[in-house]
Amino acid sequence: MLERPPPGATATAVALLAFHAAGERPHRLADALTFLKARQLKSDDLRIDGGWWTNTSGEKPVVEATAWVVRCLATLRCSLHPGSPDLARAVEWLRQNHDTSGGWGSFLGCPPRTWLTCLAIRALVEAAPHDPAIEAGVEWLLDQRLFPTAWGAEPGNAAPRVAHTAMALTTLLKAGFDPRDEHLARRFDWLAEHIDTTSLDEVRNRVETTKVFLKTSDGSEIWRPPPLMHYALPVAATALLRHPRAQEPAVADRLAEAVNTIVAKQCDDGSWPNSHDMNLTLWGVWPCVELLAATREIRLARPGDQVVWLEGAVVVRQAAWREASFEKIARPLLARRPRLHPIRWARRHWAWVVLVASGLAGGTGLLLELIDAKDLALGLLVPGVLLVIQTVMQRRQS
Repeated sequence: MLERPPPGATATAVALLAFHAAGERPHRLADALTFLKARQLKSDDLRIDGGWWTNTSGEKPVVEATAWVVRCLATLRCSLHPGSPDLARAVEWLRQNHDTSGGWGSFLGCPPRTWLTCLAIRALVEAAPHDPAIEAGVEWLLDQRLFPTAWGAEPGNAAPRVAHTAMALTTLLKAGFDPRDEHLARRFDWLAEHIDTTSLDEVRNRVETTKVFLKTSDGSEIWRPPPLMHYALPVAATALLRHPRAQEPAVADRLAEAVNTIVAKQCDDGSWPNSHDMNLTLWGVWPCVELLAATREIRLARPGDQVVWLEGAVVVRQAAWREASFEKIARPLLARRPRLHPIRWARRHWAWVVLVASGLAGGTGLLLELIDAKDLALGLLVPGVLLVIQTVMQRRQS
C-alpha cells in the first residue's frame, strides 16, 4: 500500500501477506521492507522500542500494527533480508506489552481484547513458536469465566460475535490445538449456526471501536485505539474449513454458500466492497484472499477414508460411506439422460407425427374396408414427402 498516501506499516505488512498467501512474489518487497524499517521505533524504553504505530494511533506503538509486521516478517522469512526491520526487537516489544492476565491490549496498560490477543498470538506462533507468552494468551482465550459460550470483542459480558469467535478458533488451531478438542468443538458448532452466508460483514460488528482510560501523572486521559474493521464472512469461513465435521452436509453447505457469496461480491478491480465508507480498504481484500488461498489446502482424504484410483479420476470414499455402493456414491457425477418431453419432440419431428397418424388412420380404414390399398398409398404420399423435406432442412441447419 505504498502508493496510497499516507502509507501505513499495518497495511504494508498485510499487503505483503496477501501476496504470499496468493503464491505470488510480493510487489516492491525491498521498498516495503525499507519503509517498515524506517517506521520501527527506537527508544530506551522497552515498552516502546521495536514497535510500530498506525496512522491513527498518534505515533504510539500498538499491537494493531506491531503484530501484523512481526507476522509478516516471520511468515515471509525475510528478517535476514538487507534493509529488513529488526524482528528480534519487535518480538521483544510484544513480550514487554503483554498484560499480566495473559491477553493483549493495544499496549501495556490497555485492557486486553480478543482480536488483539489473537493478533499477538498469531505473530508469536510464526516468529517465536516456543515463547511462554503464547501459552498465557491461549489460557486467556480459553478462560470459561471470560468467554462462556463464544468469543466477543472483550471478556465478560460482551455479546458473542461471529468474527471474534472465528478469529479465536483459527488462532487456537495455529497454536497447536486439535479442532476436535472439547473446548473448541462447541464453539465450532456455535459458529456454523450463527454465520450469515449472505453478507460479508456482521451486523453491529463492522467496525470495532473502544476507549481506554490511561493513567498519567495528572490523573488519567482518554485514548482511543485504532478502529478495527471486521469482515466476518471470510474470517468465519476460514475457521469453518477446519471444523471437525467440515465434510458433513450441514457444515459443507454453509461453507459453499459463504465461498459463493465472497466470489460473487468481488469487485471488477479485484477488491471487495467497503461497508464502512467509499474508500478502497485492504481489510476487505486480505481476509478474502486468505480464505481463497486456504481452500487450496483442503484435505480431501482423512483417516479411515478410502482412496480409489481410476483411469482419469480419483475418488475419496469417506469412512462413513465405505459400505455404500460405488454407483450410489458416484451418481451425482454421472451424466443424466435427458428427459423426454413429448410435446417438444412432436414439434421437432412433426412430419413423423403426421406420417404415423396418417398410417394408423389409413390402416384402420383398410381393416374396416372403408378404403382400399390404393387410397392408403395415396394418403401416405404427402406425409412422406413432408418427412423428406423436414429431414433435409434439419441436416442443413446442423
